[in-house]
Amino acid sequence: MLNLNQLFFPIKFSFYNKLFVFYNAGAVIRTVLIPEDFKQNKVMKSPSLLKGLSPVDAPEFFDTIDSLFLILSTTGKIILINRVCRETTGFSRKEAEGKYFLKLFFKPKVHNLIRSLLEEVKEPPFRTTYEDNWLTQNGGERMISFTVASLRDNNGSTTNYTVTGLDITRFRKMEEELWDYRTSLEEQIKQRTKELVMSQSRLSGIMETAEDAIISVNSAQQILIFNQGAEKIFSYSTDEVLGKQLGLLMPEEFRAPHNKHIQDFGDSEQTSRRMLERSEILGQRKDGSIFTAEANISQYEIEGEKIYTAILRDVSDRKIIEQDLRESLAEKEILLQEVHHRVKNNLQVISSLFTLQGNSTDDPDRLALLRESQHRIQSMALIHEKIYQSENLAQINFEHYVRDLVTEIFQSYQTGDLDVRLSFELEPVLLEINRAIPCALILNELTSNALKYAFTDQNSGNLNFVLKVENEQQLLLTVSDDGKGIPGKVKFSSAKTLGLRLVRVLTRQLSGKVELKQNPDCLNSRGTMFVFQIPLK
Repeated sequence: MLNLNQLFFPIKFSFYNKLFVFYNAGAVIRTVLIPEDFKQNKVMKSPSLLKGLSPVDAPEFFDTIDSLFLILSTTGKIILINRVCRETTGFSRKEAEGKYFLKLFFKPKVHNLIRSLLEEVKEPPFRTTYEDNWLTQNGGERMISFTVASLRDNNGSTTNYTVTGLDITRFRKMEEELWDYRTSLEEQIKQRTKELVMSQSRLSGIMETAEDAIISVNSAQQILIFNQGAEKIFSYSTDEVLGKQLGLLMPEEFRAPHNKHIQDFGDSEQTSRRMLERSEILGQRKDGSIFTAEANISQYEIEGEKIYTAILRDVSDRKIIEQDLRESLAEKEILLQEVHHRVKNNLQVISSLFTLQGNSTDDPDRLALLRESQHRIQSMALIHEKIYQSENLAQINFEHYVRDLVTEIFQSYQTGDLDVRLSFELEPVLLEINRAIPCALILNELTSNALKYAFTDQNSGNLNFVLKVENEQQLLLTVSDDGKGIPGKVKFSSAKTLGLRLVRVLTRQLSGKVELKQNPDCLNSRGTMFVFQIPLK
């Protein structure tokens, strides 16, 4: 059993949240914010509940972590895979747990590297971080930055591994675009630096116009070139740094790793690469302040000596802007949630008014009309309620919605002694609200009509719903029953009833197709089957 007491140390973080700190051998590995009311606050108020808990028994707890998280055995097999990891890679628990971590997520060419990472974390500091492409269930790849750490017993022996990670695919794509943008500049500098080193006048004419910092050093990492862009970023004058060590421009704790990186790069056959295989490094200004910079480095030889040129850009302001944008987006999401919430409430008020209106009349025809209108309103209100409760404000999980809507309509009808059985064959599908509402109204009309008219001559019946996605481009929706069927004299394309007219209009609105036919699965009755083909976009 893995003792979670090794993994977590809860501390109070704010009025609303608690911070769980993942640590190992006294060193922080990762922190996770968990809502105060998680599991009715029982876990948060009683951290001792975690003690001795097997990870196999705690999948819901690990599913609250907002990053990829896995627990591996000492042989590298996956014991637990959390929700974010499953959503990112597409693998289910059944597909992942019990499989080898390196075989499931990595191509064979990096298997030896992954094995070396697992071996490396058996020694202090018992963790290591790496970036590589992870394979997904659909054959694709995602770039993941992940940390492997070892868990040890009282004797210091490794009992398990943990893997935490973040999907950085989108950020790497942005970096590639920036990298392509700067390639031309780097190539110009690489081709011309040889002659520019020999001629300061030509060097100043080209390099001093660049806003980015351009710094060249020799194999001893002594600064040879320091342009005006570098002066602005680092607050040093050229005279103050020429001949000095490059380490002057970075925090002390990064100097030794940076020196090794330069040496390894010099021994490689590459002509250029990003600093530390990442686009961002930390720089240090003359006043000691630290800032984040994007950087890449190139190398070439002049008279047998290696010359390294780095191009840096201060991205501190951009980081602030990105944070402001994230905060602004969060505010807008809250406002949008409130809009959906209020729309839902207003629709419920209208539905309640229909109920009050129905209480004032005994006319069965009028009551039927009021109830049909009320169902249409409730089907739209349920859409807004689902979106309000969802993390995705642009789309709704229509699979869950179909089941909830049909069940609600079914319960609202008094079927008496009639035994109607509902069956669902639903695939997961996300629909935008402008497509979800027409589909919801179609479902409402067909379900209501079936419950009212399909089984009037029977003691029991079946009402079936099928939702599938074809080629990731088209939604296939089938609603069928084994009732008496629509009379032969009724032509769907010209039917005058409000329900069927609504179905035709809404299908055209979705640019879809609908076919009405006899249910081929019926043995003793004609039955009815509606088949819809609706484009997803």
